[in-house]
Amino acid sequence: MREIDSGKGMAEVARMYQLSPKRLETWRSEWRAKGDLAFPGKGAQPQSKLNADRISELERKIGQQTMEIDFLKKALRRFREHPLPVAVNGVSMSKSKRRAKRGQS
Repeated sequence: MREIDSGKGMAEVARMYQLSPKRLETWRSEWRAKGDLAFPGKGAQPQSKLNADRISELERKIGQQTMEIDFLKKALRRFREHPLPVAVNGVSMSKSKRRAKRGQS
């Protein structure tokens, strides 16, 4: 339909898509009367439906990322409050022992 509205002839478009000009004329009348809602089939959905689907998808993604961020913040807070001991030459050292060791060097 957009090709016809862009200036191509009805016969040319009918040949290009192997349709009868009469069928094409019927479809063009429906399309002009109803716009994109004229042919809602599975392949072509109205833009508002596509937008709603995309919005839902993005909202789900935002929710997942929010949960991941919250988890990582809690994990980071826990590691800051209770750091893991650091091994130096195979010997585990506490934070206070590391400070004392640094002072000796």
